[in-house]
Amino acid sequence: MGEMIVKVNGREYGRRPKVGVALSGGGVRGAAHVGVLQVLAENKIPVDMVAGTSAGALVAALYACGYRPHELEKMAAELKVGELVDLKMTVGDLFKQGVKWLFGGRMRFWSVLPIGLIKGDKVEHYLAGLVERRTVKDTQIPLAITAVDLITGDTVFFVTPREGWRAILNARYFTNTLLTDAVRASISVPGVFCPKKYRNMLLVDGAVKNNLPTDILHQMGAEVIIAVDLGYSGQVNEDFRSASEIVLQSIDIMNREVTLLKGVQYADVVIRPEVGDIDFKQSGYMSLCVARGAKAAWAQINEIRRLAKG
Repeated sequence: MGEMIVKVNGREYGRRPKVGVALSGGGVRGAAHVGVLQVLAENKIPVDMVAGTSAGALVAALYACGYRPHELEKMAAELKVGELVDLKMTVGDLFKQGVKWLFGGRMRFWSVLPIGLIKGDKVEHYLAGLVERRTVKDTQIPLAITAVDLITGDTVFFVTPREGWRAILNARYFTNTLLTDAVRASISVPGVFCPKKYRNMLLVDGAVKNNLPTDILHQMGAEVIIAVDLGYSGQVNEDFRSASEIVLQSIDIMNREVTLLKGVQYADVVIRPEVGDIDFKQSGYMSLCVARGAKAAWAQINEIRRLAKG
């Protein structure tokens, strides 16, 4: 027997609200998203739609395709991140280019560097093995993935088609994109991954403008939005050992400001797993991230239950 919906003064009663989950970027910390999804499943909290940026885009895409949290946890535990790294330029290549710069006289040093250190082909191949040729239209629940076009500065949403929504300012929408292309674009951290070329765009990590994509869920019709923020939370970091660590920390700080100004705007609950202290060189760090995500979700489960019940 279906739900009995009663309207009183234009308001509907007897129908539970549509729940959306927004998953932020966070690199390998993204495994914490799996822990949050586990807790929602254990408490029978429905997830009607999901949106993700960067690492969150990968988890969101797999979840929207029907992979359950326990399957995602197994994937995370077995994932060998090093095997997905395909360097655009080796140390030897960099040395040769450095010599050319040194003796060339006119060439600026930065011009000898590639547009990204990692090509990203292996990541696409890995994801294709999981989602095959599915597009954003082929998922079991509505999905949105964010990226940013370097050429125009626009936010790009790869999103399940829906009628009647309002457009977001300075954004473009694509509804028939392969999930492999969408996720690959969204994880393209500037300077780390080569940008993803798609149509006439040059796409990078959606976190550049929208690390916690609650706005697109609101436009898709979500009435309760659960946001999972894995971004930088202000913790002190005095141990910088390379230029890449400085770049990534700078990006994290910028993302934090964008999230505080924009990402939490439509969030009813913001879950912030404590993953900043995890040493990613230790064994089992993926499982630890999952556990931290679950712990943070349990801390707010009563409020989530109340909101999801309507």
